[in-house]
Amino acid sequence: MALLSVASLARERSAAAAEPEAPEESAGGGGLFEQSQAAAAPSAGSDASATGAGAGPAASGGPGRFTVTGYSRGGVFVGQVPGAQLPESKAAYGELSMALKTPRGTYGDGFAEARLRYGLQGSEQRTFTELREAYANAYVGPLDLRLGKQIIVWGRADALNPTNNLMPIDIRVRSPIEDDRRLGNFAARANLHLGPIRVEGVWIPLYIASELPDIPLDKHVYFGSPSNPKPELRNTLTAARVHLELPAFEMSISYLRGFAPLPGMQRQSLTLDEHNPEVLISRTAYDQQVVGLDFSTALGSVLAVRGEAAYRMPTDYKNRIYAARPDVQYALGLDHSFGPVSVIAQYLGRYVLDWKREVGSPDADSSNLEMPPSDTAEDFAKDIIDEVLKQKNQMLFGQTARIQHMATGRIEWLTAHDTLSVAMLGFYNFTTREWLASPKIGYHLSDEVTAYLGAEIFWGPEGTLFGVIDEILSAGYAELRYTF
Repeated sequence: MALLSVASLARERSAAAAEPEAPEESAGGGGLFEQSQAAAAPSAGSDASATGAGAGPAASGGPGRFTVTGYSRGGVFVGQVPGAQLPESKAAYGELSMALKTPRGTYGDGFAEARLRYGLQGSEQRTFTELREAYANAYVGPLDLRLGKQIIVWGRADALNPTNNLMPIDIRVRSPIEDDRRLGNFAARANLHLGPIRVEGVWIPLYIASELPDIPLDKHVYFGSPSNPKPELRNTLTAARVHLELPAFEMSISYLRGFAPLPGMQRQSLTLDEHNPEVLISRTAYDQQVVGLDFSTALGSVLAVRGEAAYRMPTDYKNRIYAARPDVQYALGLDHSFGPVSVIAQYLGRYVLDWKREVGSPDADSSNLEMPPSDTAEDFAKDIIDEVLKQKNQMLFGQTARIQHMATGRIEWLTAHDTLSVAMLGFYNFTTREWLASPKIGYHLSDEVTAYLGAEIFWGPEGTLFGVIDEILSAGYAELRYTF
């Protein structure tokens, strides 16, 4: 990931003056999987190329013609069979990406990217198609407008961004490029440039939920259909952000109202039976308000400082077991380059308001559902299920403690004339003792061909989210990519 420096501040200001702000190289609010975990490369829709060893040449058309870029790649991820000391393929795929960008005209331009992938992704083996982004820009004096499917990322911190609650992610996606987990959505985005002040507005009329891996469920318990908001005007997401952009200091304040990208879980239906009972669980979206603040600055040429904080208030959370509790999240990071070695160190915290520990139910055994149906038995079973879901949701939203202290670290060494990148991303939660380690080596065999070798390792104690998904997501990988 590119480090924030005086030069990068200048590049961000230049890009902001030219068009709506490109996605920040980090990720969005709430639990870890409500965010994109940190981006190794900006969105393909921005004019920046991938960082480190992931960059490749850009094919360019002549004057007045569009530009086509893309890549083809093949990759394999190998991990452990959950609950057994046996290896298994987590993903094996070949993928083609094609991106088209028109030249910037006086009044606008356009961009689109489509991806076609065949292979194994989790438990599915098929062909996957994705229109990642497709939008048009209009430039009207100091006003920039963007309409279409796009990826919008807010925040300045690395790895986890409290202020970023706009777009979903798909944590199931396997890729050496962290940015690939981001999902686009239809949106309207406007930027009004007023000297050092820039006013940004976002409107998202459709809802897309973040995707999680297949989490094991108890016997007789299954996921039913999700409960997402209908595409009605009252359910749209609206957000605004005011930027102050000075030569040595940048900051913004933001406000958002809409549905959170990561849904909770609630009971959808219950069928009691002595032989074949059934509980259906629905992933259910909840609405919230978020107020945020972020900043970045450089202390001369020695050190860069960035930080952000956000207060989020879910609507009617006391009567919705699928909603998170209100909390305050904050991050403060420092980064510095020691010649070819770049380092980012960051502290993150979370304080949950109106907190209480959810302990589930002592009768939480799915075999208790094997009983003749009756009103009394049904009420008893519903109470047990709801208590268990409260506990699961608290874990999902990362709110198992009133106060949490976390840290992330990222180090990258560029060598061999910048053709070899050796990098490591680490995350540790001092409160819950969950951790993530993601080492990666990228090597340019040529300007077009890049090889990756790395791993993503999750670990957490029993009763934590990482403890549930560690054997599902942990894997080593290898990838070969040709960029054109």
